[in-house]
Amino acid sequence: MLGVSHLLISGTAASLLLGSADPVIIAVGAIGGLLPDIDISTSPAGRMFPWISGYFESRMPHRSCTHSLVASAAVAIASYGMALFLPKLLPIASALTVGYTAGWFADCFTRGGVEMFWPSPIRCVCPGNRNLRLKTGSNAEYFILCILVAVALSIFSVNSRGGILTQFNRLIASTSGVQHVYNESGSTHRIVANIKGVRAGDRSRVNSQFYIIQTQGTGFIVLEPSTNKLYKAGTDPDSQIIIEEITADVGKAAITTIESIFLEDQPIGEAIRKFNRAGAAVFVSGQLSVDDFDTSTIPRDPYQFPSITATPSTINLEAAPLQVINKFLGGEFASGQLQIKSIVSSQ
Repeated sequence: MLGVSHLLISGTAASLLLGSADPVIIAVGAIGGLLPDIDISTSPAGRMFPWISGYFESRMPHRSCTHSLVASAAVAIASYGMALFLPKLLPIASALTVGYTAGWFADCFTRGGVEMFWPSPIRCVCPGNRNLRLKTGSNAEYFILCILVAVALSIFSVNSRGGILTQFNRLIASTSGVQHVYNESGSTHRIVANIKGVRAGDRSRVNSQFYIIQTQGTGFIVLEPSTNKLYKAGTDPDSQIIIEEITADVGKAAITTIESIFLEDQPIGEAIRKFNRAGAAVFVSGQLSVDDFDTSTIPRDPYQFPSITATPSTINLEAAPLQVINKFLGGEFASGQLQIKSIVSSQ
């Protein structure tokens, strides 16, 4: 096969099997697909490492040792062994192994085949009819090359938008699909929910985008970006938005962290002040004990999610925005435990 065919096949295989649109992963996979041809001096890998290609070329036929399961195992052992000491290289190790294996496996469809089970000299070829196998540089290979380009572009596009499962979940427009996207990417990205439905209060139509803050029951607590208002979107009786259709997109990169703090009869605003950071969206959950709290100070809007509920002796918070807490509860003395969720954009 031509070098460009190996590049496309191996790069596409790495993107597909690893579910990645990362250019580095694709490039490593593509380069890995060229390495099996290091056993011949006229190949790109052979010209890059002539002393290695000379060794193989003088001792064994083309597409033998380097085009085998043994060679793939050796590449996997070496690359994953290095990743044990440098864990950040694990995706690179996977891409290299996948790309290398895809590179020589593609040669099974050529007229010469490969010694897949080397050191056995038996060659694996496909299909059985020799006339249907590819000849390097033939019109048939160029035709397949055009198909590979289209397939590669499609796979890269799908993976750049969250992968095959994400696109399938968009197609079925279900809460379980959105849950999958949120669980998979919610710690590293903003998850944008595209919601069609009605508001429970006045039955007005909803067809808009929201940020998912967290799950709640069978639904989601979502933030409307234009108003900074919270809603519960779902099919539960306490939902403010009744969902008819919902899909999710992986938005901008954002790191989500959760920290716990304890209050011991101290002002709530003082305890959470350190989380008021520039560029961070902060939401607070937990239960606090208070003395003779005036519940009339808590804002009540039946059209929004009640992130703050209270009795004279307790205050319950669920995904309550930091600014709201500071405004209505900042000076209140309380005891208890809170969880602070901070979402910080990294772009």
